[in-house]
Order: sequence, then structure tokens, then C-alpha cells
Amino acid sequence: MLSHQKDQKDTPTSTTSCGTQVSTATSADEAFQESISHHQESNVAEAPLTVALDRLNIREESVMAERMFPSLDIVFQRAAKENELAFNVQNTEHALSRADQGSRNGDRNLEVLAIIRTVLDQLLLLQDSSYLIEAASILANASRDESWRLPFGQSGLLELFLRLQASTAVEEDVLNPSLKFIGNTCAATAISIQTIVELLQRDNDLAADDMLMIVHTASAFLKHDRFQQYFIEHELTYTFLDVVHRLSPASENVASQPDLLSIGQDPSEEILSSLLKAVTEILTDISAVGTFAQKYTIDSALVDSLKNWLVSQQQQKQICSCLMLGNLAQSDSICREMVNRLRLHDRLLNILEDRRHPQASYAALGFLRNLALPAENKPVIGTRRTVEIIARFWSQDVNQQIQHASVALIRQLLNNCIGNVRWLLESLSPDPESPAHEKTYMSLLLLLFGRTDDAATKFETGRTVATICRCISTSTQSLPPESTEAIWHRLYGLHRDIATPLAMMISQSRFPVLRSEGWFALALMARSEEGSAAVSEVFQQLEAFGVLVSTITGQSPTSERPATGNTMSSESNGSDRSPEQAQKMKDKDRENALVLVNELLRHTGDNLSDIRRSVLQDLLSGPQSPGRAEELMTRAKSEERQEEQGQH
Repeated sequence: MLSHQKDQKDTPTSTTSCGTQVSTATSADEAFQESISHHQESNVAEAPLTVALDRLNIREESVMAERMFPSLDIVFQRAAKENELAFNVQNTEHALSRADQGSRNGDRNLEVLAIIRTVLDQLLLLQDSSYLIEAASILANASRDESWRLPFGQSGLLELFLRLQASTAVEEDVLNPSLKFIGNTCAATAISIQTIVELLQRDNDLAADDMLMIVHTASAFLKHDRFQQYFIEHELTYTFLDVVHRLSPASENVASQPDLLSIGQDPSEEILSSLLKAVTEILTDISAVGTFAQKYTIDSALVDSLKNWLVSQQQQKQICSCLMLGNLAQSDSICREMVNRLRLHDRLLNILEDRRHPQASYAALGFLRNLALPAENKPVIGTRRTVEIIARFWSQDVNQQIQHASVALIRQLLNNCIGNVRWLLESLSPDPESPAHEKTYMSLLLLLFGRTDDAATKFETGRTVATICRCISTSTQSLPPESTEAIWHRLYGLHRDIATPLAMMISQSRFPVLRSEGWFALALMARSEEGSAAVSEVFQQLEAFGVLVSTITGQSPTSERPATGNTMSSESNGSDRSPEQAQKMKDKDRENALVLVNELLRHTGDNLSDIRRSVLQDLLSGPQSPGRAEELMTRAKSEERQEEQGQH
């Protein structure tokens, strides 16, 4: 009886700016609060001291803020005395003095802060940066006082320091206090994000590299939950989408977009590309947040705009749309709506058929894979045209990541969908006289397996073969026996090397689940005469045969122990499995390997050599004594030597 290791459930993947899957994680704020709570619980006796320290810190921040105006006045007067500056020193001194008195009573004078901003603009023009460094340090210390953070943002000081961070012409000694000022001031969520948004909306003269740094600053803020929620709640997504729209060239040519956002003189292609990528990363990360899908339903104006971007001639719009809509496709109901009502898969297939833009193709493949998860969507998405378009990515001139994504998509479409399995086994040419008539799309996939050096693509090909075997074996409920037999016959008859990818899966130990999947599929194949022939072909190789012996005996022949650690001798239980779970998986692998051997003897025993048949029979004969694996492999090797001598 076959022992079926439960498959890992395919789930929708949320794409982040790194292209990784998103899992629910504790935010920085939550982690901080948790650590504080833990500290308070474990240090109850020290509570009075903790309170005293907190009060001391608050007092220190207040003292720094109180000294802000007098300290700035000293710096400004010295700068004016030693340089020609275009501001009235006496008026500035009076304004700072009045502001100092008012601040002691809780007044936060925006007009005086605006004056400070004007003076700082002039200090920026001086060759001697020491004045600016001192002023920035004073403001950075004052920004520790929470009551000043909102006024600093409203007065334009935050905008100034954001510009400083974006500039490549400012010394590092200036950047350090300016970064401290930004960090403290931006603890006020609303003002920090709003300031960045206003810069993006109104600043048509902002240099491209300056804008890039501002976007990177926004990206840093949006790693934290409270900023993400503010961004979503206040619908700031549209502002960043507008940036993508304005920066995306009409036909991948900057000069062809007349209403392109003016960002300095002739921004380089590299900077423009980096800017578009950075904004897209922000939108991708935000769309993966759970509350985003609650805010923007499938019938929202935003989804409608993204849907139209799928047919845009601008690559970055296509990428952005695929990533954001793909992150929204996190439930079966939404995926069904996107396919059956919105027909988004048709637009994605058009992107894949174009093939001019690899990044857009990669994003479209990922989105389609999410859409293919619900069982009802598989036959709708899967057609001969779909399989033909995907198979084109298996040629030699395609990026490996795209090839892997295309194989992963085809596997998803085949899962429990016998109709799509039939499409994969269709002839490349309907003409019986054509050599391509005996080749199928599956043939192209097996050619890719043999050609690529990318392990991920090889494993995904093996999983695809396993998926086909499971699908055909369970299709007897929906198909008459003769139809099922015809599909098996076509699979084995046209693909003699069909079991080779499965041999790779069982010959590695890094991924125990994949190994178990390979054993189950091989045991399935061995149940028929044609399938046994394909499996027997694989185990003619000593390496694969050694894995079979090791799996059944639980022993690793010392002479077969590889140096690479890729096979059974270098066992990995998987970091997420207990020793008991790992042993259970090995036991199931052994059961499937025993089924396989029994079926091989039943179907192909007469075609085996006496030695090989004898070794297989001994594998079935009860408990294995120490050194049994070594003995069996020695006998198998003697057969190989005899064959070599016979050839000579």
C-alpha cells in the first residue's frame, strides 16, 4: 500500500519588495512594547528607580529644548559676524529671544521656526559647514522633546533636513545630526508621512536623486505598522501611484513622455529606474498589509486603475499592477472574481506572450500562480494557448528566475486538473508527418530539466512530474478507465526519461518533503508495466540504486557516501520538524520504496539481470543486518563491472 506523505498546502503568496513571501510578524512597535512589558514584569522591585529615570530623561529633553533658541542665537550671530549673510541679525536675535520666553510657557512659535529655516538655508551656502553642523545638532537635541515635533514638521524644518539627507553635496558631519532630527521628528506619524507626500506632490523642481532619497526615507518609515496604517487610512496610495504614472515613459523612452514629472535636467536612466523601483517597492509592501485589502475591495476605483495598467505599454505600470493585485488575491473568493468576472488572466497572458520585458513577465507569472490556486480557476486559465505561452519560457535564452516561475505556474495549473495535464501532453505539431508530432510540451519541460543548472527549477520540474502522476491516478473518479490508461500510455510512451526528475528529488536530503514526494510518485509509476520500465531505467544508475538501498535498509554504504552532502548520507531533518516527525517521514519513504521494489519485480523482473533481481528480492526479505547495505551495493557493483567487461 502506498504511503502518501501529506502535501504541503499551496497558499497565496504576498510579494514584498524583496520578492519574498510575507508572514504575519510582530511590528517594531509591538516588539518594543512587549520588551518593555516583560522588563516591567521581571523588575517590579526596581519600579521606583525606573520612574525616576524616566522623569530624569523627560527633564533632560525639556532642558535641551529650552536651550534651543539661545544656543541657535549664538551660532547665528557668530556666523553673521564672520560671513556676509543676508539676514537681519538684530531682528533675528529679538525674534529668538521672544520665542524663548514664549516656549517656557508652552508656546510653539511657527513664525520663528520659519525664520530659523531661512537662516539655515543661508548657512547651507557657506563653505564652512561648522555653523550648520552646530545648528543641526541643537535642533536634533531639541527634537527629542515631543512637543516640538509637530511644529518642526509644519514649519518646513523637517522638509529641509529631508532635502539634506537626499543631497550628495552635504558633508557627513551634517548628515548625522540631520538624520537624528528626522528620526525624532518623524515619531509624529502624521506629520512625517504627510511632509513626504507633499514633497512628492508639489515639488516639480526636485532633482531625481533627491526624490530618490526622499522615497527611500518613506520606505524606512513604512516598515513600521503605525506608518503603514496611516498610509492606508489616509489613502496615500494614490499619491505614490501618481508618481509611477508620471515617471513611467510612454514607450520606455523618457523623452517621449511630454507630461513627465520635471525632476531636474535629463535624469539618468539608472536614477529614473531606481526611483520607479523604489516607489513600486513601497506600493508592493503596503498592498501586502492585511488592512489594505479591507480598504480597497475588488470593485474599488484603485483596483479598476490597476486593472487598466495591466494593458499599459509601460513596463513599470504592468509590474506595479501585477504585484499589488497579486497581493490582493489572497482568498479563493477574490481569485474567482478576478478570473471569472474581471478576466484578469487574459491580460496577464498577453503580458507573457509579449515577452519584451522580463520583469513584467516575472510579475505576471507570480500573479497568475495566485489566481490558479482555486480549483474552479484551473480549467478556465488552463488552455492550449496558456500552456504554449508558458512553454516558450523553457528555451535557452530565458532568465532562470522566470523559468522557475513558469514551471511553478504550470505545476499549479496541473494540480488535480486532468484537463490541463492533457494540454501539457499535447503534440507540438498536429501534422503526423512532422518530427514535432512525437514531441509534447512535457518534452520541452524535460529538456529544460536536463539543460538547466538551477536546482530550484530542477526540483520544480520533479514536483510537476509528481503532480501529473497524482492527478492521473485520481482521475479515475471522473474519467473512464480506458481514458486514464490512454493518458498514462502517452506519458510513458513519449517521455522515456519521465522518472529522471523524481530521481533527483529522492537523492537529496536538504528537503525531506520533496524527497517523500518523489518516493510516492515513483511508487505510483511502478504500478504499471510501462511505468515500471521508466522507473527501472532510473535505478540502473548506481547512485540512484544506492539511495533505494539506503532508504529500505536504513544504512548508508560507506563506499557510496558522497562528499557533496546532497544525498541520503548527509541527512537533514528540516529545521521545522522534530526527530519523531523526521523518523515518521523516513518510515513512509521506506514503505513507498518497498512498494516500488515489489512492483518492479512484478512488472519488469524478467527483464532484470540475475544479480539485480536477486538484490531487489533480498531488499524485501525482512530485517536488515548491519552491513547489509554494503553487501547489496557490492553485488550491484559487480553486475556493473560484468557489463563493462562484456562491452570490451
